[in-house]
Amino acid sequence: MDDTLYYELNYVKSGFRAVSEYIALRYQVDKDEFYQELLNILEIEGRGKTFNIALEKFVLPAAELEKMIDVYRSHHPENIKLYEDALEILNRYLKEKRYKTGIITDGNSEVQWNKIRSLGLDEKVNQIIVTDDFGVNKRKPHFFSYQRMLKLLQVKAEEAVYVGDNPVKDFITARKLRLKTVRIIREHGMHIGKRMAAKYEADYEINTLKDLDQYI
Repeated sequence: MDDTLYYELNYVKSGFRAVSEYIALRYQVDKDEFYQELLNILEIEGRGKTFNIALEKFVLPAAELEKMIDVYRSHHPENIKLYEDALEILNRYLKEKRYKTGIITDGNSEVQWNKIRSLGLDEKVNQIIVTDDFGVNKRKPHFFSYQRMLKLLQVKAEEAVYVGDNPVKDFITARKLRLKTVRIIREHGMHIGKRMAAKYEADYEINTLKDLDQYI
């Protein structure tokens, strides 16, 4: 889902806005300044300790970290939308062909379901699995979600096509189960530069979901 069907950075920015507004209400901090600092830290340091570093820079209590994470995870994003090609393939092509569709996504359950509902994906696909609903140990590349999705959709592995963007975890198990695998490489995708050993990579690569019809 993330960076496959929509641009994940827009969700991150939405969360940063919510956190900045929370901080501005509690302290004499300009919300726009705090937001911009979060973006700067993200660009330089990457994910992981963005909030920790921002608290240090603005000399704010470290105890705010837990609440900031809660605000980020619980906020309902309003500025995220599906990629144009994702909309087209979900609303037209796959429906016209009457293909069954499912989404498997890792991450905090509350966060992922907020994204799903904001994007309207719960109304566009047949099945959705948020792996954290079953425990963080079930995240990809664990076999659980792939096998469960095949069962929910009532299809054989040989009949299924798995589309993802992250070769670190997306394709190795799908290939072991004999699903056809397709990697989408988007211009601004988080994993665009990642290259793995052949067994981790997908069978095919595309730059737009509009080309998916070649492999279905």
